[in-house]
Amino acid sequence: MLFSYLQVSTPVLGLVINVLVQIISFRVILKSGLLKTVFLGFFAGFLYLLLIESYIFFVMPVSFMDFLMILLANAITYASLGYCYFHFINLGETARRIRIFRELYDSKEGLSLEEILQRYNAKEIVEKRISRLINNGQVLYKDGRYFIGSTVMLMISRIIVTMKLLLLGKASEFDNERGDGR
Repeated sequence: MLFSYLQVSTPVLGLVINVLVQIISFRVILKSGLLKTVFLGFFAGFLYLLLIESYIFFVMPVSFMDFLMILLANAITYASLGYCYFHFINLGETARRIRIFRELYDSKEGLSLEEILQRYNAKEIVEKRISRLINNGQVLYKDGRYFIGSTVMLMISRIIVTMKLLLLGKASEFDNERGDGR
């Protein structure tokens, strides 16, 4: 019975480890890029999940097929929780909506539309994003053209699109009800 409760709580405990490792590595150990610490936290939580599930498999009399199904269900649950945590962090870090709210709050006299547009110049935003992608090696610039540098983010984007399709029924919030983008 104790192992049943442990198996049900494993994805949540994995998320707790994910968050703790990410915070500690970002603030204390690595003091490096946020994305690296998010990956480190995710993999630490996933490793915890694999270790606990394997331990239970070897201690409890359970069939291999039952072990695989529970592991699969818990891995999907943990990945979904990790996905939510990633976007929680992402929302606070990069969402223009959140930044605009913070800047409006910080401005005692408020901001005019012209002031907001000056701060959020679309060309500047894209240039900064492209520059960050190039500096991280995720995008390459060659002969005046941009190419995918590291396939890690491509794989992550494919996983995210797949999860959106599975959970939301569409790949993007810009897809219409038919899912064809029109």
